[in-house]
Amino acid sequence: MTLKTSDESRLHKRWTIRDIACEAGVSSKTVSHVLNGRPGVKRETRARVMKIIQDVGYYPYMGARRPQPANARAIGVTPCAPPDAVPLSRGFFQWLHEELFRVFGSRGFYVTFDMNPYAEGLQADYARGVWQQTFQACVLAGPLATDDTTVARIHDSGIPYVASGRLDSLPECSCATVDYEEGTYLSTKYLIDRGHTRVGMLKAFAGYQPGVERRRGYLRAIGEAGLPLDENLIRAVSFGARNIASMVHRILDNRGVTALVDCSGTEDAAALREGARRAGRVPGEDFEVVAWTYANDSVTVPEAAAHLWMPVREATADGLEQLAAWIAGDREGPIHIVYRPTLYETADLGEVESLSRLFETRE
Repeated sequence: MTLKTSDESRLHKRWTIRDIACEAGVSSKTVSHVLNGRPGVKRETRARVMKIIQDVGYYPYMGARRPQPANARAIGVTPCAPPDAVPLSRGFFQWLHEELFRVFGSRGFYVTFDMNPYAEGLQADYARGVWQQTFQACVLAGPLATDDTTVARIHDSGIPYVASGRLDSLPECSCATVDYEEGTYLSTKYLIDRGHTRVGMLKAFAGYQPGVERRRGYLRAIGEAGLPLDENLIRAVSFGARNIASMVHRILDNRGVTALVDCSGTEDAAALREGARRAGRVPGEDFEVVAWTYANDSVTVPEAAAHLWMPVREATADGLEQLAAWIAGDREGPIHIVYRPTLYETADLGEVESLSRLFETRE
């Protein structure tokens, strides 16, 4: 779709609902319904309006809205990625709910989960609770897309917030996360130091910042070792067990590959073993693995040569504490928390249970 307004003027224009309506060929009331997630708008129309809103970086002027009552103390929690792309697990949301209760419940806040931005498969503005002044502060759960512009608008609004991910395009982003680049660097370097020169990698989060960081860490490790880059050794994976098994099979079908970094984030040993079986390989016997886990009391693949703990929950919990301090005026924003991963070789721990995983693995 070609916008009626020139690209140059769009960069400098302060858009209104009326402008959006004119571009989309609909009424201002229809745009308002889309912004507020109300029914009664055709799917195609809703998608067209949202596309224009995202293209021009529109968000309502908060000062024009009626101030909220003094007792409106809502902490908004919203996923910044659609669940089909980043399926945060029920176990994670239960843990997050408990942490929110621990941090904000004793302080008398309401906690509001906005799970509706992705209704009907449409990628709506996940910050609508900010623009509508429903949230006094907000928590952005899940990774940020590399082309995300909404978080920059939240940042510019001045509202206290914390995201569970960083963004290259917004270094000042208020975040509580882990260093994924350091994670793949440590994992790959560990295997190279053990004599492996052909190290494969299962890379998750294509199109998202954690995927970019994973690749950077891998490239840094093989670059320092003077090894050539083979793109066939890097396989993008989704959160589907069949996809993971297929990609493991493709990597290990090459007998020259003797090691694998499983930074898929799935914590799914069964899928990895199945892919290895199809290739006629056995982890811990004819190839070595460094497997990532988000749990500090269990491992993903017990037979792995080493395990990398990514303290996502711990960073998030710290971020919630700092957000509460920001709201209370005990500190200034933005928040910048980046936990380092921990690599360990021996683990007298059991395999992580499915209910404890950070993400859901589908068939």
